[in-house]
Amino acid sequence: MGKRKYKRRQYIIDRRFQYSLISKFAILAASIVTGSLFFLVLIYYIYGDIQVSVEQPIPFDLSDSFVDNEEMVTYSLMNLLWPVLSICLVGTIVFTFFFSLIVSHRMAGPVYRMRNLLEEMAKGDLSRPVSCLRKKDEFKHLYADINNVKEHWRLQIQELQLACRQFGEDGYHEQHLNRIKKIASSFKTEIE
Repeated sequence: MGKRKYKRRQYIIDRRFQYSLISKFAILAASIVTGSLFFLVLIYYIYGDIQVSVEQPIPFDLSDSFVDNEEMVTYSLMNLLWPVLSICLVGTIVFTFFFSLIVSHRMAGPVYRMRNLLEEMAKGDLSRPVSCLRKKDEFKHLYADINNVKEHWRLQIQELQLACRQFGEDGYHEQHLNRIKKIASSFKTEIE
């Protein structure tokens, strides 16, 4: 059987963060479109209404089949551009929304996982196995660093637990106590 492709079921993970990012992208897109419109209006006021002449064929007529069947039609450039600009504006807004939704999802997902991992670590639960982020997710280096810290702490605490168990079992109390002190001293807890 082939590998099943992971399908995202929930694109909005952290509403505040993702909506904030989407709104910033939308403001950027609206600024670009507004700047373009301002530029066109400025050109209109500087140069006036520009007329464009287009040769347009007349519908085929059998009686005039041997006569030139094209005529010149004049259009206002501004009247031609407004529908195109309207379509571009709507397209830009739709594209910006979906683009920012995908980008924010690639950031919010890892942040959500890291926050949960840190909450578990704060509660003292270091037992959950380390998982990987999705291929196109952001913050992979930060997630790897958090996992390294978690794994280091887990190993140190396992060694402390083993030393504590052995401390009561045999007569080498001094040796086990020194080992516990060495491990404990590897963690800085005093604020300097």
